[in-house]
Amino acid sequence: MACFCSVPLASLAAALPRIPSLAGLVPPISLNLVASASPPSLVLAPMLSASAIASASANAAVTANLSAMASLSAAMQAALGMNLTTALSASASAGAQASLSAAIGGFNANFGLLQSLMAMLMRLLQELMNLMRLSGLVMAIRAAFAIDMRASGAIAALQARLAASASASASASASARVSATAALMAALGFQANAQGALAVNAQAAATAALMAGLPTLNPALFSPLALLQALLAMLESILQGLGVNLLAPTAALDLRLALSALPLAAMAQLSGQASASAAASATASASASANAAAALNLAGVASANLSAAAQLSMLLSVMAKGGFGMPAGSCAMPCPLALLKGAPPLPTLAASGGAGAALRS
Repeated sequence: MACFCSVPLASLAAALPRIPSLAGLVPPISLNLVASASPPSLVLAPMLSASAIASASANAAVTANLSAMASLSAAMQAALGMNLTTALSASASAGAQASLSAAIGGFNANFGLLQSLMAMLMRLLQELMNLMRLSGLVMAIRAAFAIDMRASGAIAALQARLAASASASASASASARVSATAALMAALGFQANAQGALAVNAQAAATAALMAGLPTLNPALFSPLALLQALLAMLESILQGLGVNLLAPTAALDLRLALSALPLAAMAQLSGQASASAAASATASASASANAAAALNLAGVASANLSAAAQLSMLLSVMAKGGFGMPAGSCAMPCPLALLKGAPPLPTLAASGGAGAALRS
């Protein structure tokens, strides 16, 4: 049986029902306002927004596979301490494949634990959506405009900055925003030029070969993993944006104090004013992305079979954020795999913040 420590998962399952009710506390926050407040560096981060990915419809296969590789690389770095480039190197590929196989085997053998949480995860995701959007908006405004929404005059300052951004976007967005293709290549460590295209084509082929050599993840895990990954990301976003750990015993009081410091009604009113700006920005980004991708030969990326990469990224993200599965010995007993003669060492989880760290503390 593959190594899997279920203690953190059991602790999370016990803590989730204690998340306080949000009924009537948070007004609806439009995604358009979040997008308007997000600078290009946030919109085109390795985990790209849906609008940025969809903007390259003419190069859908390229964009989808580059996004899958960037997400997998980030997840491997967080969970295993190595990015995709390192994992595919001659010196590390055997160990990386063994570690990934052990992780998949551990989750396959314990899928019942995750399936039992499905109903609660779906309920919490729905209940926390507005709070997560509010937290994301607070972080985006802070990063883009250096405005603390708890400060006096924050709404007036934000309105002025949003108006300036809207008037400039029609003429400047196409040239100011980095294309989705270039951003994804940069996330993988490559430049958007001919040499970078050759390198990323080779990495796509190597990634497909790595995927082909791994055991198959139980399809019954796809839904619970996706839900758990989303919930852990929500909890981490709320912790970073509002400073509230929803799994803490004092979560209800902490949340009310955090929300009382924000101009919630005024922020909700701004949501409807951002639609036109967001639409214009998405159109400009689509043009810039298509032009950049057309100049590169990324046929190798487009043809690579990376259909399993998304599921593996989810598994690794859950490992990193929740501390589930490994490292060996975390259940106060030796891992059976570690006792096998010649077996490579199992990965050590990188230190991670957010809900998982709070849970383990």
